[in-house]
Amino acid sequence: MLGVLSFDSVISERAWPDDVIIRLRLMSEVFAAALERKRIELSLAERLRFRRLLSDLSARFSGVSILDFDAEVHGALRWIVDFLGVDRGLLIELPGHQAPGRSWTIGEAIDAGRVPWLMLRLREGDVIHVPRLAELPDEAATDHETCLMLGVMSLAAMPLRSGGAVIGGLVLATGAERGWPQELIEQLHLLGEVIANALAGANAEREARRLRQELTHIGRVSAMGELTASLAHELNQPLTAILNNAQVAQEYLESDPSNLGEVREILKDIVADDQRAADVIQRLRALLKKGALEYVPLDMNDVVDEVARLVRNDMVIRNVPMTLELTAGLPNVRGDRVQLQQVVLNMVLNGVEAMGEPNGRPHALVIRTARAGATAVDIAVEDSGSGIDMNDVDRLFEPLYTTKAEGLGMGLAIVRTIVDAHGGRLRASNNASGGATFKFTLPVDLERTR
Repeated sequence: MLGVLSFDSVISERAWPDDVIIRLRLMSEVFAAALERKRIELSLAERLRFRRLLSDLSARFSGVSILDFDAEVHGALRWIVDFLGVDRGLLIELPGHQAPGRSWTIGEAIDAGRVPWLMLRLREGDVIHVPRLAELPDEAATDHETCLMLGVMSLAAMPLRSGGAVIGGLVLATGAERGWPQELIEQLHLLGEVIANALAGANAEREARRLRQELTHIGRVSAMGELTASLAHELNQPLTAILNNAQVAQEYLESDPSNLGEVREILKDIVADDQRAADVIQRLRALLKKGALEYVPLDMNDVVDEVARLVRNDMVIRNVPMTLELTAGLPNVRGDRVQLQQVVLNMVLNGVEAMGEPNGRPHALVIRTARAGATAVDIAVEDSGSGIDMNDVDRLFEPLYTTKAEGLGMGLAIVRTIVDAHGGRLRASNNASGGATFKFTLPVDLERTR
């Protein structure tokens, strides 16, 4: 249109043939239409590129694990910075009940503590876009000084909301003045929704993991309660032996002449008995400890053997022979030692309880380990109890479901939770000779087998 107006101003000063004027007008309209089509094509291409970015971000956060979350957020922020052509990106998570309060940056970091006006506005849920630093209000003097020091001349910030609450903020900055048109602000809003959902999902998963850890810890404490009598007996034996040996040593030392050779032998026995008691306490502390999960390469034969030593006296008291059938040379699995010990312990106690009522068969408990193909390991606990009602087999591992008069229905539910978290599979079946077998399968630690 500007070309037509300029042309009209020219032809007003001189006479042009009508046919020439008509042709020139048609040509200007053709050019104007071509430019408009080009503008529309570029706009559509830009919108398509944005939609693709939005889709890629959603896919990036779909099913991402907590362990990889930080790296995925950093990668997503890099995509956004590159797409918008800005110099810096800052993603802030506000600390809360579930959120630890973290930040991710692209480019030179912007310390959130040095832009207090910006952070206050974000917490209040305001959208900020500053084309030029001169447009910052007087109360943002500290922010203005920080931006000048960092070479930031323009910025935009979008609050991140989840469930109606502000959980963080997305800040973008550049070293040159630039506009932030409404269409771009709307795009930032959509990007903010994707990131906010990802942060909220990660925090929910983190909270769920914390609650699972609390639940499994309670389960371990409960299991230890069932072993109280046998553990007291196991500790009482070495302590009693230490006391007796100390009394005998005193008598030898008081005799004339004192028998130092016998005292030396007695002291060796005291040290050995003390180590026995310390081993029991150490095993208890390991199972009862409450801390972060530690996923490390594990030999399941060692895990089973540690549990077997812990319940050995309980098996004697209950008159249940226990047999270990451990396959040598098992590949390592990757998992948390304490939680996998808890799985084996709960399965053993479940098997012992199943043999509480006489059924005409001698009591026997067998713990087996075996390879399950090239990429998995099986751990099974077989009892000679009354077996499983197959109508209940699908519900055995559900929380609060129990077939026992005094049971809470949490032992096997905790087992399933732990096995699932380790990428394994849990199942139960009846034995042909009577009783039942509970088995779980864990994937091999492939990183250690390469």
